[in-house]
Amino acid sequence: MTRSSLALALLVSSILPLEVVATTVGYVDMQQVLEESKVGKRVQEQLRAEFEPRGQALGEEEQAIRQLQMNLERDGPLMSADQVSAQEAEIQTRIEAFQEQANAIQLEVAKAQQEKSREIIIPARDSINAVAKKKKVGVVLEPGMSGLLYVDEALDLTGDVIKDLDAKTP
Repeated sequence: MTRSSLALALLVSSILPLEVVATTVGYVDMQQVLEESKVGKRVQEQLRAEFEPRGQALGEEEQAIRQLQMNLERDGPLMSADQVSAQEAEIQTRIEAFQEQANAIQLEVAKAQQEKSREIIIPARDSINAVAKKKKVGVVLEPGMSGLLYVDEALDLTGDVIKDLDAKTP
């Protein structure tokens, strides 16, 4: 054991109670739970149904703006300076309106995702607790959020949590 490993082990053992150091550890990939569980899929579909039409409308407006820009590039040399200025002003106005609309929708999506995530997090937490108790796991971590650099895949409880969550989801 290297000096740094020994120092880390001593530090951890002095900070954490003996029960925590000697306990079994597992992890759950919450992103996978959100994407693959029944409740997660349902929430994703609700968000998609709510926001996809607006996203398509934004995409259409973006295409229209690009078309105006291409038309101006193509026809600009044939237009008067006043016509070019008017066309540039219209394009700029539409770009600004587009950006405001896109920002507003992004904020709405973020807020809706946060609200909808509560529908998943509470039942997921219950499933995590149930699986951890069943498997006699004392500590459950989330690898992406905890700063862990390596976790043995044998400690992964994600599939069991999704099964438990799906079993409880109508």
